[in-house]
Amino acid sequence: MTQQSVKPQPTPGEAGFSRKTKTRERALSTASQILLRDGFARLTMERVAAEAGVAKTTLYRRWPTKAALCMELYLDVAGREVRDPDTGDIEHDLKRIAATVVRLQTQTVAGPAFVGLIAEAQVNPETRAAFLAEFAHRRREVTRRVLRRAIERGQLRADTDIDLVIDALGGAVTFRLLQGHAPLTAKFAHALVTLVLSGCKTGSVVEKEHA
Repeated sequence: MTQQSVKPQPTPGEAGFSRKTKTRERALSTASQILLRDGFARLTMERVAAEAGVAKTTLYRRWPTKAALCMELYLDVAGREVRDPDTGDIEHDLKRIAATVVRLQTQTVAGPAFVGLIAEAQVNPETRAAFLAEFAHRRREVTRRVLRRAIERGQLRADTDIDLVIDALGGAVTFRLLQGHAPLTAKFAHALVTLVLSGCKTGSVVEKEHA
């Protein structure tokens, strides 16, 4: 007579966590499909709840606005894709990061999610400042770490304004994404990095002028 193995039953806490995780994944997947298929204008919390089979109260408890949902969508994708390359060279590092961001914004749901986030922030100015500040802080973390390391290694001037460099890179990419006046490509991202770094690398013309 063989003894059958008995699978341990999850505790109530584990079961609840699993349920919440699956609910989150369903909601994000549904929102992603709507954004890619129909665009931000057709994305509503009610539609996400209905198509995902999630209660509206549950959805609003986690994401009180469409902007919050779009932020999590963007950060969820970016968190999986954007990494600190640490090649040993600041220009190579930034080119890899910039090319990844361009790919995310042109080939994945991160693009329409980002555009939607910006649009929603304009519609609801009362929540814009705090909300976008949190979003900006989280999406700039990797680039900030890379730039600080380059300063410590002597690859960038000690007085390099990290926020200004990030704004110059991110602002140009965002402008092309929103305007659509010119292609948003890896080639553009690489040229942009070279241009921005020409003003803050050690040994640059700017540094020599200030010496």
